[in-house]
Amino acid sequence: MIERVVLIKLKPEYATDEHRRAIAATTATTLPGAQGVRAVRVAVAADGRTRREWDVCIEVVLDDIEAVERYRVDPVHRAYADDYLAPFKQKIHVYNFERHPPPG
Repeated sequence: MIERVVLIKLKPEYATDEHRRAIAATTATTLPGAQGVRAVRVAVAADGRTRREWDVCIEVVLDDIEAVERYRVDPVHRAYADDYLAPFKQKIHVYNFERHPPPG
């Protein structure tokens, strides 16, 4: 399993609690419709230190690294990233991690 972690810093005019919550809600209802998505978790920055660097954290669970590539070009994901999110974001960092089962 792959856990795709996306950290988003919003433009200053959108870095408000109201916008963070709205973006989180739209993300949580939109991204599960993209190809190959097993789960989506969305969180907003909880303290001032975190808000200085990031506003929203998205975790998308996919089967494997090949599924990440299919997800990246999926029309649902592209519409979300290019049409919905793009006007709000100042910067974005994306990381893919391979999940390992717990020992035992």
